Amino acid sequence: MRRFLLLSVATLWAFAALGQQRTVTGVVTSAEDGSPLPQLSVMLKGSTPTGVVTDLDGRYRIQVPGPEAVLQFVYMGMATQEITVGDRSEINVVMQPVDVAIEQAVITGYGKTARAAFTGSASTLSDKQFKDRVAANPIKALEGTVPGLQMTTGTGQPGAPATIFIRGRNSLNSGTQPLYVIDGVPYQSGTVGIRATEGVQVSPLATLNPDDIESYTVLKDATATSIYGARAANGVIVITTKQGKQGSFNVNLTARVGAEMMPAYAEGYHLVNTTQFKEMVDEAIANSQADPRSWLNRRTSGGFTTLEDAKDWVYSKVLGRPNPKEWANTDWMKEVTRVGLVQDYSLNISAGGAGEHSLRHFLSLGYTNNQAVIRGKDLERFSFRYNMNQKPTRYFRYGINLSASQSNVNAGARGGYFSDPITQALFLAPIAPVRTATGEWNFQTSTRENPVAMRSKYGDKNQLAIRKFLFVPFIDIIILPELVFTSRLGGDVSLVDEFGYWSMLYSQGRAMNGMGENTSNIDQLYTWTNMLNYNATLAELHHLNAMVGWEAQYNHSKYAYLAAKGYPVKDLTDVSLAATPSSASTGREELRLQSIIGNVQYDFSDRYFISGSLRFDGSSRFHPSHYWAPFWSLGVKYNITKESYMEPVAGWMNLMLRASYGTSGNQAVGSGWYAWRDLYAFGHSYNNRPGSYHYQFGNKELTWERTQKFNVGLDLGLFQRINLTVDYYYHLTDDMVFEVPISYTTGHKTTDKNMGQLSNTGVEFSIRGEVIRTEDWNWTLTLVGSHNRNRLEKLSTDKPIEDGFRYYQKGYDIYTFKLKEWAGVDPQTGHGTWIDSAGRPTDKYNKAPESIVGSASPKFQGSITSELSWKGIDLSVQFTTSLGGKIYLNSARYTEQSGARIGSNYTKWVYDHRWKKPGDNALVPKLTVRDAGADDSHSTRYLVNGNYFKLKTITLGYTLPKAWAQRIFTKGIRIYVTGENLYTWHSRKFRGFDPAGIAADGIMFFNYPIPTTVVGGINVNF
Repeated sequence: MRRFLLLSVATLWAFAALGQQRTVTGVVTSAEDGSPLPQLSVMLKGSTPTGVVTDLDGRYRIQVPGPEAVLQFVYMGMATQEITVGDRSEINVVMQPVDVAIEQAVITGYGKTARAAFTGSASTLSDKQFKDRVAANPIKALEGTVPGLQMTTGTGQPGAPATIFIRGRNSLNSGTQPLYVIDGVPYQSGTVGIRATEGVQVSPLATLNPDDIESYTVLKDATATSIYGARAANGVIVITTKQGKQGSFNVNLTARVGAEMMPAYAEGYHLVNTTQFKEMVDEAIANSQADPRSWLNRRTSGGFTTLEDAKDWVYSKVLGRPNPKEWANTDWMKEVTRVGLVQDYSLNISAGGAGEHSLRHFLSLGYTNNQAVIRGKDLERFSFRYNMNQKPTRYFRYGINLSASQSNVNAGARGGYFSDPITQALFLAPIAPVRTATGEWNFQTSTRENPVAMRSKYGDKNQLAIRKFLFVPFIDIIILPELVFTSRLGGDVSLVDEFGYWSMLYSQGRAMNGMGENTSNIDQLYTWTNMLNYNATLAELHHLNAMVGWEAQYNHSKYAYLAAKGYPVKDLTDVSLAATPSSASTGREELRLQSIIGNVQYDFSDRYFISGSLRFDGSSRFHPSHYWAPFWSLGVKYNITKESYMEPVAGWMNLMLRASYGTSGNQAVGSGWYAWRDLYAFGHSYNNRPGSYHYQFGNKELTWERTQKFNVGLDLGLFQRINLTVDYYYHLTDDMVFEVPISYTTGHKTTDKNMGQLSNTGVEFSIRGEVIRTEDWNWTLTLVGSHNRNRLEKLSTDKPIEDGFRYYQKGYDIYTFKLKEWAGVDPQTGHGTWIDSAGRPTDKYNKAPESIVGSASPKFQGSITSELSWKGIDLSVQFTTSLGGKIYLNSARYTEQSGARIGSNYTKWVYDHRWKKPGDNALVPKLTVRDAGADDSHSTRYLVNGNYFKLKTITLGYTLPKAWAQRIFTKGIRIYVTGENLYTWHSRKFRGFDPAGIAADGIMFFNYPIPTTVVGGINVNF
């Protein structure tokens, strides 16, 4: 009987407990933007079951034993919340971020990881940080904001590509640019078109609308990049576009209008006027007329007996203008430049239903028109984007990201070409007018060219039309809340039409009576990715995220080129209208890549983290025996703050240590997609019979360049106000490709071979602190800095490789300069001198040995950003700097020639620093009429300090109070003014437009100026 009573009581208790069990559901979102938080852990406090994780829409479902149950909501980067269930069956939770700078998410093309769980090194920028930046190429928003990222443009032309090195240059002769990934799909980022060497340089990234971009994530170390395998040696930049938000409807209109102007450039680079020009020409004539051996005196049998006779001869025969009283005073730099109009308009609509299964949309339209500071150069862009996703059932989600754009570019010849208007302006003497007295274009100039005419209707043309299409459909099959299968197809298609015209107004064009070139190019890149992802929390303390996948990529490129010359009418320039076809060619290339990928992330108690990745890539770039290559990484992280002994400081400090090691690769090696193959060229004739010839000597042993990456880092947060990140890294590139000599019996001089090694070692840091944080006032300072040292560890030969004034040797920087050392101007003779092998000055150029005199690589690069706000007013200021690098002023060898360029213009530097009489301590040798000798040859005379400190950006904005905005039926209005590239402090010896605009190799050669831009904008949210 007693046993029966005990059994009955136990049964009743069991039924009572069972009766109290019920299901609790809800949605977990972020307090920052209201977006759902997927893969968030929901657990019963104190219980041993595994708990659950939220799905892709932030929804969860969990069984609870009764009203006294306590649910724990745990998410990396968010403050953990504990909520008693009570009598509720639905609990929606809004998670608050903690220590935002450390705890941001890291987005890769294969998933999203909370910053706290990420064992690698990456930098993330949200649209709030670059929404006011002004640039036709949106990637330039990263300049000065990411530690370890070096960006150079070399030109200020709208839409021009930016050269980016992430933690240094990892190859000498192969691809050096990072991989770009947009919405999970690799993006074609090489310079658009095949006529780039003739001046048309456009980045495909310039086809993107910056207002469509939600964030950039720059992946740096092995943990972050190895998952991309053979394309990630140079780092990865992940671009994420905006999506519709659940339960919201927003219409956002942004309009920007402003001006692009010539920057404040070095005084020494300014040109002299006609009065100063005549003074210098007369001085050169006097110096040469006094020397019986001079070029000038050799023009007549006995030389010129009087100075006036010599002047008359030079004015007439050299300058082509015998009467100085009739000389013009033309400022050619002013004539070829202008104040360019900058316009940018963007309209986007973001919408999403409140229900779990509703559609979410993001639609945008954009228009940009950027007139360049150089006449005749501009960029116009039309853009469209539509992003959509929906989860119609709890087991299935689908979506698509679509974009299309049309970009039209008028480029002209690029900087560095003598037909470029900037180069011509620097060469032309001011004495010639732009037009003749009858109003016709004047070609009786010192170079027989007229750059203003070249910018006119009948001048040279370099036009580019780019149609860009990007589509990314995807599906998610939710097998279990913890197990999701994703399939994604990405397509990137570029249709490019190029037209070039060599005008009859230019000497080369006149010789052919005009020549036209037309190129059509189609580039296609398709990527299919399939992934299975498992994400679970076990026994409260263990979190596991594992992914396996397969990926295939197909590239296809083809072009057709046609050229013809002999135009009967200058108004009609279509190639079909020319009389004589001069050239025609077509080409087609294919490239395939397939990959097996895997990634595992594990953490214990939010304290110890470990991750690993493995990828096998197979590329058609290589012989089948080298088709496959593995790339891997291992990363660890230690959250010290979670230790019990850190409890006294845990309230105001957050400290984490990281380390990673692994490999990534570079498949962009050798001379194109078929570098390993023997190639034959057809379409040629011999003895009037068709034939072919051996075009390329292949190398079947050619293989990938591999980069080993090691990184250790520290993340520190203090007082919820200060965040510090410091990283040390070492990269070593093996099997670096060189062109090595081969026997001439092959019919070729060189072939590609894996032989070299290159290392990069560096330190980078980022410090962000909230100096003031009150109800009305907020002031934040951010300091970013990096130091990188590259070193050639192995070359293709034991001997140094010399290329002009560049020098490659084991143990040295790849941008090392080797030059004769300039000893200055001899005060007595006015001639240049150099340092000989005994260390003494000599006026014999050939007796001076060359020596290593520095490197173009900066020792430090950094930025300081101040963000201040008071009520609705905000002020942002950014300074950037570069220290320790050298710049070689190669263009100064032409603009500062003391003799050979008689008849061309002079710069202010020459006017102010030239030798005039014995005893002068001058920087520029004496002026002569074509008797400079070796004074203008390569030497350290043109090597200057590349240090600069730039006022990069200022933005002043005002956001109307919400009550005011609502009165005019809007949700918010902000107006602002932004200025870019406002002023640069640099060495007084620098003679150029902007040291920040010089390419990474440190060589300045008539670079296109980076303009100063001032834009006013308004943003209206409905």
